[in-house]
Amino acid sequence: MLSLVCSNGFSFVNLDVDLSLYKKEPCLQLLGHCDGIICLSDYRDDIVLCNPATRESMVLPESSLPCYSPGSNLIPQTSALGFGYDVKTHHCKVVRIVSYWEERSGSDLPHHSRVEVYSLATGSWKEIDVKVPAYVWYSPCFETYFNGAFHWYAIDNNRNEVILSFHMGSEAFQAIPMPSALSLGTEKSFEIYVMKEYGVRESWTKILTIGPLTKVEMPLAFWKNDEILMEGSDGLVVSYNLKTQELKDLPIYGVPKSFATLVYVNSLVSVKGGNQMLGEGDNTDFGW
Repeated sequence: MLSLVCSNGFSFVNLDVDLSLYKKEPCLQLLGHCDGIICLSDYRDDIVLCNPATRESMVLPESSLPCYSPGSNLIPQTSALGFGYDVKTHHCKVVRIVSYWEERSGSDLPHHSRVEVYSLATGSWKEIDVKVPAYVWYSPCFETYFNGAFHWYAIDNNRNEVILSFHMGSEAFQAIPMPSALSLGTEKSFEIYVMKEYGVRESWTKILTIGPLTKVEMPLAFWKNDEILMEGSDGLVVSYNLKTQELKDLPIYGVPKSFATLVYVNSLVSVKGGNQMLGEGDNTDFGW
């Protein structure tokens, strides 16, 4: 079951969408939203696309990357997934990074990584020959799609913290440096930085510090113009007002440390790709 919250208030609509993966996994990771399509995954093998407006869903084909034979000392593992829009082809894409670890090597970095891309235009996976300059240390890790690229928190080969980006159009990776003056702060304080020139470390500018706050685990998403949704320590979502610096409990509950949010705009785009769109008669009125 998916729940949507109206932007004009905190009214709910529960959507009965057939998510076949729920038969195997009670919890799915929310990867992102593109053209009205939401991408979810169990972060191992299975990925599902669904359109809440049309109630349409589809599990993607199996990975095209080969698994190593039992005699090999390399162990494959999906280390990162991303979902976004390719402005060149005007189609959504899913990117998967599979890292191969040497058994009993003791290294905290993989031996190598391989990358594949699924395009809604072709309905299939393809492996791309590209160098991955950093390893996604932990997923989910505030990954997000922005301005044509998907971004993850990662560690490079020199063990520096970086932002790893994958550009959906050029299908190339880039390691973006973190702010040089980044402070870890306290557990309940959060700093917001803006990179004014994409990819340039010196352009990072701190614009806001939030906290210290109590009963808050982490920020989730900007809500409206002056509020931020945050996960509360008791499994409740709270809203933080940037002007008044006040917290407000919201009637949204979940499993602690498992929340994921996105800004959703409904559409008639089909999850089957190929520029398919459902007829207007099939559109769903959420009643907002």
